[in-house]
Amino acid sequence: MGGIFGIVSSKRCVEDLVLGTSYLQHRNHDYCGVGLKNGGELRDYTHAGLIKTIFTKNYLDSLEGNWGVGAVSNYRQPTSEFSKFGGAILCFDGRISNSDFLKNKLLNRGASFSGYRSPEQVSDNLLISKIISNEPSFEKGIEKLTNVMEGDFAILSLAQEGIYASRGWGRKPLVLGKREEDYAVSSESNSFENTGFEIVRDVEPGETVLLNEKGICSLAKLDLSPIKYGTFEWIYSAYPPSVIQGRCVADVRFNIGEILAKKYPVNADVVSPLPNSGRWHALGYAKESGIPYEEVFVRYDYSDRSFTSSKQEVRDKEAKVKLIPLKSRIQGRKIVLVDDSIVRGTQMWNRVLRLKALGAKEVHARIACPPLKAACRYGYSIKENEDCIATRMDLNSILKKLNLDSLRYATVEALEEAIGFSREKLCLECWGL
Repeated sequence: MGGIFGIVSSKRCVEDLVLGTSYLQHRNHDYCGVGLKNGGELRDYTHAGLIKTIFTKNYLDSLEGNWGVGAVSNYRQPTSEFSKFGGAILCFDGRISNSDFLKNKLLNRGASFSGYRSPEQVSDNLLISKIISNEPSFEKGIEKLTNVMEGDFAILSLAQEGIYASRGWGRKPLVLGKREEDYAVSSESNSFENTGFEIVRDVEPGETVLLNEKGICSLAKLDLSPIKYGTFEWIYSAYPPSVIQGRCVADVRFNIGEILAKKYPVNADVVSPLPNSGRWHALGYAKESGIPYEEVFVRYDYSDRSFTSSKQEVRDKEAKVKLIPLKSRIQGRKIVLVDDSIVRGTQMWNRVLRLKALGAKEVHARIACPPLKAACRYGYSIKENEDCIATRMDLNSILKKLNLDSLRYATVEALEEAIGFSREKLCLECWGL
């Protein structure tokens, strides 16, 4: 999972570029980078770490440019490429699940990847850049990409003529914004609120647009049916203020919580999220159920988001330190614990163990999506189907394993109702559907 942001401005854009990209930091913590166009010069800067930590005021003062793209990712981005069309700086959110096949195919045709020693080291964004640059235009390059790749994507490419933005089959969000005479494009509209941009519209699945001083121009629209929106964006991935396909993320999560309360009531003293991702789901559950909302865990503000890291050991370490229990809110109480999902079950097991050790009378779990049963072909966090506890155990076995007093999951019907799209428009592969 990654985040991409681009801006076309009539003035120096460096601070807005970094700020807009930093509002996507929840999508990944491993690497960050920006690309800038200053006059006729294109330059990119990539680093390991958090974007606001790396791009300090002194660093920003040294950078110039009116147009730019930025990325947070699990590998170095952006990628620069020079071809017969000139230079381009590319950012990518998504996954090419047949990337090894495509890399070897390019190598067999004589392509080279400078600075790398094996195909495994070549990232998806560099592979995409190679594929696109061999075609007559950017939009033709996207058409070629969709014909050969498996997976899904959202792409930004900074070139001399502007910023190209392209979206695949719909699982990766991409939204357009406007501020007076400036234009922006982002993985999430969360980047717009404090940078002064207003939402124009989503880049449609299969669409390629060009942003420059003339505005937003739609260049091509491919028929990539069936279109599938990334359901997990509304459940977990996106930040609550973001609006995806016209649906506010916080509102959708609140709706899911309300539906869970109607469908699965329980006699309890308090409704608590596993913060932060379970918060809006829990607020909806509390409102509908009438059970008081209280947080029995406090999230330590200086911890990272544990699920987004590409390394399991980092996820486990972060999960252990990020939540601190409030003992006075736990002892002797019946608690409804609300979370976005259960993947491996390790974190839920640890939380329930801690709650009961601190005197919780009962712990009931309400989960905002169906049982996860499959690795995602469009992301990186779940690598194997066997990583999901629901592929190895039935509901009763999970209930006993996690030491819960009850366990209920949202259904696909609940997701349809909460989001406002039918299942035909929603990607449900994570749930084995």
